[in-house]
Amino acid sequence: MKPKIKSKFSKILNIIMLVLLLLSAGILIFVTACIVQKKPVVFFGRCVMQIVTGSMEPFLHVDDCAVVQQINPAVLQPGDIIAYLSEDGQIAGLTVMHRIKECLPDGNFITQGDANPVPDALPVRPEQIQGKFIRKSRFFSWLTSFANLRKVLLLLIMCMTSVMAFYEARTVMQISRDVRTESKEAQEALKEKLIREAIEKEKLKLIQENYQSDKEGDDK
Repeated sequence: MKPKIKSKFSKILNIIMLVLLLLSAGILIFVTACIVQKKPVVFFGRCVMQIVTGSMEPFLHVDDCAVVQQINPAVLQPGDIIAYLSEDGQIAGLTVMHRIKECLPDGNFITQGDANPVPDALPVRPEQIQGKFIRKSRFFSWLTSFANLRKVLLLLIMCMTSVMAFYEARTVMQISRDVRTESKEAQEALKEKLIREAIEKEKLKLIQENYQSDKEGDDK
């Protein structure tokens, strides 16, 4: 690959890497901010939700982040933990994450928090269900420990600084490689030049020797 083409390719690759890093940092900050504001964020059929009550203690603690998978309610079974929109009194419209205690013949579900002494007052209808609990997310639980605007902004600044530092480091490394390549090419060019000069000198020497030999022959 020619040096100019290689340099252009490297620049394009650096730009792509920078865009991907910025996009990743933006998504990370967006998801974290939504979780802090108690808003579920859906990606590819999954979302991350923060636990806001102790009704699922000791399995799920307050401020834990849970990964929820969208699922067909027909395959749910007793023991599964589901996230659903509550229609119960003061918490109507809020997301609740409780365990299924019983699947009713009409397709509804009886749910109960592990820490609650009695089941929930209202059955959960399939259309209320947002998804099934898959696992805890320790990473997002750690991120949401920065649960105020100033810390989120600090996290954003740190991510942006890291991205720029990574990009600058790649640029410096590329420049260093280019310098080494150019230095090597310059050395090869100088070597070739010296060889050509040596050959030209030998040719000139041979021409002079032949000329001197012919001159001596003519004199005789």
